[in-house]
Amino acid sequence: MEDCHDLWNQIEELIWRGHLACYLKSREVTPRPRGPPERQIDVISGGLVAGDTSMTARKAYTRSTVEKRPWPEHEPTITFGAGEVERSHHDDALVISVQIANAQVKRVMVDTGSSADVLYFDAFGRLGLTQEKLTPVTSALTGFTVDSISPLKTTMLPITLREEPRMKTIMTTFMVVDLPSAYNVILGRPTLNRIQAVVSTYHRTIKFPTLVGIGEA
Repeated sequence: MEDCHDLWNQIEELIWRGHLACYLKSREVTPRPRGPPERQIDVISGGLVAGDTSMTARKAYTRSTVEKRPWPEHEPTITFGAGEVERSHHDDALVISVQIANAQVKRVMVDTGSSADVLYFDAFGRLGLTQEKLTPVTSALTGFTVDSISPLKTTMLPITLREEPRMKTIMTTFMVVDLPSAYNVILGRPTLNRIQAVVSTYHRTIKFPTLVGIGEA
């Protein structure tokens, strides 16, 4: 039973329907909620994910998200095999290494829950960049810490994942924040979506399509 997931799901469905109650002696079945939800808790986010702080830019971003776009005719299939797992029992964050500008940067956390790509100011300095590379920004990051914070500024830098030939390079706008962190960079949804990344924290890998096949990091 523990390893046969299809059978497990079928038996669980029968339990929910009340057909196997006589066999439930040592386990309690958690009741499913009935009726519509009583309240809604919205997502806390921020940054440049909506394009700008102006109302016009936000409306344009909202319209673009609902437009139907055709799927590419030859989109590669991205899969994760059971043999790719080195250590299956873990709850580690997905941390990778990427090239930013002309430096290889380690301790880059992949966070699908982040609406912004974040570069910590300490790492910004170690990249050899100067204040002239920073652009003022007015939007805040809400939910990034206990309170909302105002990023120092933004900067646009090229990032490269993987090595030749299965690599991908894009320009990324980072929110630069001056806070202590165990990481140098947080890659959020803006970059992950642009490279069409498929993330698996279970396999501790991200995969993305390239012109010559599937790249991974």
